[in-house]
Amino acid sequence: MKEWVKNEVKTWVEEIEQLSDIACNEPQLAYSAYTIGLSKKWNYLLRTTPGIATELEPIEKAIREKFLPAITGQPFIPDTLRSIMELPTRMGGLGVENPCHMADLEYQNSLKATEELQKAIQKQDVEYIPNPETEKALALSIKTGKANYHKECREKIVQSIKPREARNLDLLSEKGASTWLTCLPLESLKLTLNRQEFFDSISARYDLPLVGQPRATQCVCGEENSIDHSMSCKRGGFVAVRHDCVRDFLTAELDKVCYDTKAEPHLLEVRGAKLPPGTITEDGARLDIRTRGFWGPMDCTYFDVRVFNPRAQSNETQDIPQTYIKHEEGKKKNYLHRILEVEKASFTPLVMSTTGGLGQEFSRTLKQLATKKSRKTGYTYQECIRYLRVRLSFSMVRSITCSIRGYRGRNKNDGSSSDLYHTY
Repeated sequence: MKEWVKNEVKTWVEEIEQLSDIACNEPQLAYSAYTIGLSKKWNYLLRTTPGIATELEPIEKAIREKFLPAITGQPFIPDTLRSIMELPTRMGGLGVENPCHMADLEYQNSLKATEELQKAIQKQDVEYIPNPETEKALALSIKTGKANYHKECREKIVQSIKPREARNLDLLSEKGASTWLTCLPLESLKLTLNRQEFFDSISARYDLPLVGQPRATQCVCGEENSIDHSMSCKRGGFVAVRHDCVRDFLTAELDKVCYDTKAEPHLLEVRGAKLPPGTITEDGARLDIRTRGFWGPMDCTYFDVRVFNPRAQSNETQDIPQTYIKHEEGKKKNYLHRILEVEKASFTPLVMSTTGGLGQEFSRTLKQLATKKSRKTGYTYQECIRYLRVRLSFSMVRSITCSIRGYRGRNKNDGSSSDLYHTY
């Protein structure tokens, strides 16, 4: 038995090495192939064979020393980072589990799942008719147990890392923050990233050193050339591009299910209307989107998008949910009463973070949009909400990579003509 396991492990190690070679040029494809395909090959062995954690060590060694460096571009994967990457994507990880850690848990889950069948075999029952309710309860129990295991692992990690890193893990655990990792890289839907984009996205996700093409050590604005700075620097117009990507996508989707949809509509003049302090009253003011029939028949709704960097100095000390509320309230303070009193319409602020999380108002809007899209197209609600989250997630990932590598101009105070000053 051990010899058979050893041969299987050897085969899987070779396949991991082959996938690592592919990852050198196509890391996104390799990652998707691993999580969806290759990693499932040894699941059967884990569920049916007890006490094989030691025999699986060559697999973990190949994952850590070859596969993970290949898909991240990093030369070395530290212990803490490896532990984070073991977590599910919904908890801020990459879903690249350590088979040595999962062996005993998977085997115990398998025993639990087949307990009724084992009893039937021991009793020599001629016919075994599974109870659907019992099977459903067992599946839920196993799912809950595995989720609790990952939560315990995550809590241990949080206790061992710095507060800034723990907050980053919380940001990555927000709904929608990891959607770009869990979807298939389909060219037909433009859900593919090149090697540099994938490396940069992983580096931005875990605050790792950037790899690949060289970059200047100083931004053209004079600040230190860091990932966090690139998310906030207004040189090059990438902050506006990030906002416009979200606005344009939502405008196109709203136009499919509503009517009279328009981007950047001008607001009516205030003409002496009494509005609370803080309200923007200037003539020519515009919001991002106007549409009709969204919240109710013939109702006119205005939307305004804000994409903020949760790692910026103005946000990094605040509680994450409160940060979204702060930005939503800021939008409402500027426009809500003007829309209600002058436009006689409703107003919804759409707040999104650069890590992919959504504010409460944005989440509610996305659910309503998915519901209307489902009725219009015939697709299920789950398919529609998944599609919307994936497209939003990719819009944000692409804008981040563009911010990191995009052209920002040349430093006027530097006589150098090096191209390094033309990127970032």
